[in-house]
Amino acid sequence: MGKRAGSKRLVKRHEEILAAVIRRYVARGRPVGSKAIARGLSQSLSPATVRSCMAELEGAGYLEQPHISAGRIPTDRAYRLYVDRWLGAKGLNPSTECYIAEALRAHCTALETLMAKASKVLAEVSRNVGVVLGSPLDEEVLEHIKFIKLPERRVLAVVVSKPDRVENKVMRADEEISQEDLDGAADYLNDHFRGWSLRAVRMEIFQRLEGMNALSDQVISNLTKLFTWGKLAESEPAQLFVEGAAKMLGRSDFGDLRRARSLLAAFEEKAKLARILDACLKSPAQGVRVLIGRENPSREMRQCAVVASPYRYRNRVVGALGVVGPTRMEYGRAVSTVGFVANTCSRLLSTN
Repeated sequence: MGKRAGSKRLVKRHEEILAAVIRRYVARGRPVGSKAIARGLSQSLSPATVRSCMAELEGAGYLEQPHISAGRIPTDRAYRLYVDRWLGAKGLNPSTECYIAEALRAHCTALETLMAKASKVLAEVSRNVGVVLGSPLDEEVLEHIKFIKLPERRVLAVVVSKPDRVENKVMRADEEISQEDLDGAADYLNDHFRGWSLRAVRMEIFQRLEGMNALSDQVISNLTKLFTWGKLAESEPAQLFVEGAAKMLGRSDFGDLRRARSLLAAFEEKAKLARILDACLKSPAQGVRVLIGRENPSREMRQCAVVASPYRYRNRVVGALGVVGPTRMEYGRAVSTVGFVANTCSRLLSTN
């Protein structure tokens, strides 16, 4: 923070002033002046001293002045320091936690329903955009497969995977195939591959096809088609639920029409959000992660902060959820909300 920030006393003074600027700007959304900060400090400092410290913080890259006559606002670097050093472990109040738990428990009978409700709860409680990413079907754990013979050489494949997803896909066989052969194929898959990810099943099927002498050529053909087609294909994306985008774009932080349009395009192009949450899944870091401004890989998201956490089925990460908002975010509330929702979803998925 510049040469004067070298002493211990000055570092503490600068930190207290910077934290006060961040809190006031987050609460009010207007540039902060030295007089307002001087009135709220624990130590008695004149507005002139505070103004000098704020100028040094600006020189160090923690504050910026949007207009010459205006006060100052925090930079991405300031928010990062605030999150890493001063945020602390703050939980939600008990009534909010109870509301979240009850809302999610009422929708935990199916994974998609739970994901949709979680995105709404995240948006409502954090007052930002709620996002929930499921795992690609390809990565889900096989529980049970059943094949049902249909007219006109069609076969219905019912695939049950954990946690709690059922996919029904209709395939067309090259030739008529009996229900007995279909039952044999299903029995083979259920006996050998229950508990495997669908990706691993597909890779193993390809390696074992030549050794499946007990199954007819038609069954082998349909097994191959099942694991290379439609929603069981490797390229099938994960589901993404987004709630509250329109409301967030109405905030003063996105008053610039061009910026708002750019951000809306990013929300509509869900692949960008999915990539950010997917990075959370692949990160070795545990718990809640916070990406601030330019830390976001997507250019359209660099006026935003993303707070995200993985959620689990037992000990296995199966998705990620979080909130997206302006960098002027109530980080404590966002981190607490995301952490609590992730833990609640993990518990509900693992006990159902």
